[in-house]
Amino acid sequence: MPARPLREDLIRLLAIAAHVSTETLEQQLAPLGLGVRQRVVLNAIAEGAPTQLAIAHKAGLDKSTLTPVLDQLERQELIERRPDPVDRRARVVTMTDAGRRALTGSTRTVTETEDDLLADLSPGEREQFRALLQRITEGRMAKLSVPGSCL
Repeated sequence: MPARPLREDLIRLLAIAAHVSTETLEQQLAPLGLGVRQRVVLNAIAEGAPTQLAIAHKAGLDKSTLTPVLDQLERQELIERRPDPVDRRARVVTMTDAGRRALTGSTRTVTETEDDLLADLSPGEREQFRALLQRITEGRMAKLSVPGSCL
């Protein structure tokens, strides 16, 4: 089978899109005192992930990656961690008012960055692109994913 041209190589295209979108969003979030991982973790907490383990699963981060992110968010007073009263081995993570403000305040930045990155697509194509990516990542790819490899 002959090699496909690079511009048709799906894995390469996905890797470039992931790299460019992450780096662009990092630059846009920096003035707000957040990075992509910090925002993803705050979002996971806002979506109801109560413990460090639940946050790791929801955010797609392994424990060794998650812990420094939580440490930073705690230093910024955006989250609080305390022992779970039911399971002393687990840590319950809650977002502070400042954390909720940071997450809410970053939403506009994320939306504007996404709009800029997807400017070559029509609104309908953007919706379809997002829906297809969700279907792929929540389907077969979710079964194959390696924790910590997404971010």
